[in-house]
Amino acid sequence: MNTIDIARAIAWASLAIIGLVTIAPPRWRAPTVVSVHVDRVLTFVLLAMLFAFAYPNNRRAVAIFCILGAVTSEFSQLISRRRHPKLNHALLKVFGALAGVLIGAVIIQFISVERH
Repeated sequence: MNTIDIARAIAWASLAIIGLVTIAPPRWRAPTVVSVHVDRVLTFVLLAMLFAFAYPNNRRAVAIFCILGAVTSEFSQLISRRRHPKLNHALLKVFGALAGVLIGAVIIQFISVERH
């Protein structure tokens, strides 16, 4: 198993966990030490970075997938009566996803330059 396979497994497992936490009641979540908005952004920054590392040759597809994932994450809250999706929350998640893809791409580029 190589590094990309491991990154793919971690990325997909992280996406599944985020999906479950999104529709779970808020009381089931661990308390955070940062604001809810920062938590939303950082979650998608890290998720998008994982997918950027997992699929380094498909940046555009990763960006589109992460944007769709961010929007789906917010609006999947319609499944639960106790949750209320908001457009500004979706936009924060999209911003995090785009930032994560960009950061991941820069790190990948830096690593590939260092190897040559």
